[in-house]
Amino acid sequence: MMKELIILICWHQEGDKEKILAFEENRKSFEDYNPGIEIITVMNIMSEPRDAWLSTDLSVFNWYSNTENRAERYVIVEWDCWCDCDMKSYFSRVWDCELVVPSIKYPERDDWVWFKTVHQLPDKARPFAVGVTPFCGILISERAMSAISQEIFKEGYRGLNSELRLGTIATMLDLDPVVNPVYNRSIGWRFVSPFDLKYKGLHHPRKKITEN
Repeated sequence: MMKELIILICWHQEGDKEKILAFEENRKSFEDYNPGIEIITVMNIMSEPRDAWLSTDLSVFNWYSNTENRAERYVIVEWDCWCDCDMKSYFSRVWDCELVVPSIKYPERDDWVWFKTVHQLPDKARPFAVGVTPFCGILISERAMSAISQEIFKEGYRGLNSELRLGTIATMLDLDPVVNPVYNRSIGWRFVSPFDLKYKGLHHPRKKITEN
């Protein structure tokens, strides 16, 4: 029987002891608040640090393409994300959507650094350029995982940023991302200390155990 949910935590080869301890504690927070839900650590497939930084999405879809482990929904988070609620409640307003992200960037509206690389997209994908940021706290359906996995490894998408590549491919495949209305409370790419814990949910980034 297909599982209802799998949580995927993206991690990489790391020698910094503080970051390793933070990752372990962050992962435990998902275990504590999501009992009975399978949690999988997805290792980055790239050896070069810059390639790894740009390619978190490729590691996720590489895992998906090489396993028979399937769920109706997947939650994707980065290693530096801490949790203080169950994911089904956190995503309850958008649970039935195909792709839910923290925020969406559009080239017609937003000044976003990665839109400078839109010209590197394949011709067919360029009109659908969309950014999803940060690459953390993403809810994606099995249907979307399957469809995107068949497109994302094609030659023309190499060397791009994860947030641009995923958002663009999803939009091109008519799987337009939507925003969870509770996201902006506690998740972003800029470090804020301490977290505002009156808002239960995902808290990002947390790269040291002293950052809470």
